Amino acid sequence: MNWKIIWELVKINILYSNPQTLTALKKKQERKPNKKFSAYKSMFQQQAIMIAVFMVIYLFMFVGIDFARYPGYFSFYVAIFFVMATISAFTAMYTIFYESNDVKLYVYLPVKSSELYVAKIISSLGMGFVFLMPLLSLFGIAYWQIAGAFVAIPLAILLFAILLVSSMTLALYLNSLIGRVIVRSPKRKLISTALMFLSTFGAVGLIFYLNATNQTRMVEEGVISDRGIVPYFRGFHDVVVAPFGLNALLNFWLPLLVLVLLIVGIIKYIMPNYYQEALYVNAKSQVRRIRKPKETIDASLSKVLIRHHLSTLQNATLLTQTYLMPLIFAVSFVMPMAINGSNFSTMITPDYFGIALLVGMILGSMCSTPTSFLGVGISLERENYTFFKSLPLNFKRFLHQKFLVLLGLQVIIPVLVYAGLGLVVLKFHPILVVSFMLGFILMASLQGEFVYRRDYKLLDLKWQDVTQLFTRGAGQWTMMAFMFGNLIFGGIVVAIAIFASIITKNPLAVNSAVTIASVLLLGLIQLFVNKIFWKQLGKFSK
Repeated sequence: MNWKIIWELVKINILYSNPQTLTALKKKQERKPNKKFSAYKSMFQQQAIMIAVFMVIYLFMFVGIDFARYPGYFSFYVAIFFVMATISAFTAMYTIFYESNDVKLYVYLPVKSSELYVAKIISSLGMGFVFLMPLLSLFGIAYWQIAGAFVAIPLAILLFAILLVSSMTLALYLNSLIGRVIVRSPKRKLISTALMFLSTFGAVGLIFYLNATNQTRMVEEGVISDRGIVPYFRGFHDVVVAPFGLNALLNFWLPLLVLVLLIVGIIKYIMPNYYQEALYVNAKSQVRRIRKPKETIDASLSKVLIRHHLSTLQNATLLTQTYLMPLIFAVSFVMPMAINGSNFSTMITPDYFGIALLVGMILGSMCSTPTSFLGVGISLERENYTFFKSLPLNFKRFLHQKFLVLLGLQVIIPVLVYAGLGLVVLKFHPILVVSFMLGFILMASLQGEFVYRRDYKLLDLKWQDVTQLFTRGAGQWTMMAFMFGNLIFGGIVVAIAIFASIITKNPLAVNSAVTIASVLLLGLIQLFVNKIFWKQLGKFSK
C-alpha cells in the first residue's frame, strides 16, 4: 500500500466524518475569507480538543474509586465507554463509507481498494477516540492501584490499544453488515436518519446514566458496595490481577484470539471487495428506486401532503436538535431521583395542579426552539415551496396543515416520556400529570407559532446543510433567550405560587387562580399571533 496516497485520502475523507463540524468550519472561513484555512487540519484540531476534554473531565470521576477493590465498577465503566465509542465510530464509518458516494470517483484512478478502505478507517478513528479516550485515564489509575506506578503506564497504553482495535473492528463489521442493508433499501434515507438519530441519542443517554449512577455512588453513606462484574470487559482487570488465571483466559485471552480472527476476515474478505460491493450496492439501490415507484394515485390529497411533510424531516441532526432539548431535562433531573429512590407523590398533592401546569409550560417552551421542526419546517421545503405555491390549492391551509403535523411530531415523544416518568417512576397523581401535559402542549404550540413565523420571515430555500438554518437571524442567541428567559421567569412564578400556597394554607385556591391566569394569558397571546401571522398569511396566500 502507498501511504502517501492513503494520507491524501484521509485528508479528504475526514471531512465526511462530521458534516455539522464541516459546516461550522465553512462559516468560519466565510467570516474571514482572507485568512489561510485548511479544512482537514481544522477538523483534526476539533477532534483533538474534544478528545482532550473528555479525557480530563472523566479523569476526576475515576480518581475517587479504588478499582483494585471494585472490579465491578471498572468493568461497568469500560463497557459503557466501549459501547459509546463503537456506536460513534459506526455512525462516522457509515457516513464515510456509504453516504459520501465517492467510490465511483476513485475507480479509474490508481487507488487500490485496500488503500481507500484503510484511509476511511483512519478518518473515522477520531469519532471513536472521543468516547474511548477516558478509558486511558481509567486504565492508568486502575493499573497504578493494582500493579504500581512502574508498570501502570505501559500496561494502560497496551491494553487501551487492544480495546481501541476491538471497538473499531466491531464497528467495521457493523458498518459492513448493516450499511449494505441500509443502502439496498428503498427507504435508505429514512433508515439512515433513524439510525444516526438513535445512535446519537443513545450516546447522550449513556453519558447521563453514567453521571447519574456516579452521583448516586458519591452520596451513599457507609461502605460502597461493588457493582456486578460485566463479562469480557472484566478481562482488562483480570489480566493485570492474575494474567494466567481462568478469568483472564475466558475474558481476555480467548476474546483476543477471536479479535485476531476478525481482523484477518476484514483483511482477506471485506477490504479487497470494498470497491465492487460499494458500486454494486449503489447501482442496485438506484435500479430499485426507478423500477418500483411509489403509488400515491389513490391516496387523498391530505394524506399525500402529510406524507410529504414527514419526508422533509429525514435528517438526523434535525431530529436530535428537536428532541434533545426537551428530553435532556427529564434525563438530568428525573433519572437521579429515580435512581436514589425519591418519591414525591407523598409530598405533592393534586391541589398543586396549577404549579404542574406552570412546570409543563416551562418545559414545553424548551420543545419549540429555532432548531426544532417548527423552527425550520417551511425552509425544509426548498424548491417544493415554490412548486406548491403555484398549484391550485389553498397555500395557507397547506402551511397550517404542515404546522399541525410538525407540532404533533414535535410534542408526542416528550409528552409520552414525561407522562410515563410522572405516572410510573415518580408516581404522581394523574391530575398532576394531565395538568403538566396540558401546559406542555399549550406552551409548545404557542411558542411554536412564533418560531414558525420566524422561519417564514427568514425563509431560506437554498441551504446545503440543515445547520445553516439553525444560525439564521442569530439563531443560537434566540434559542438561549428562549431557554433562560422561560427558565428564569417561569421559575420565579413557580416559586411565588409555591410560597403563596404554603403561606395561605389553601393550595387549591392559589393553584386555581394560577391556572385561570395562565389560560387567559395564553389565550390573549394566541389572539395576537392570529392577528400578526395567520390572518396576514391568508392575505398573501390567496
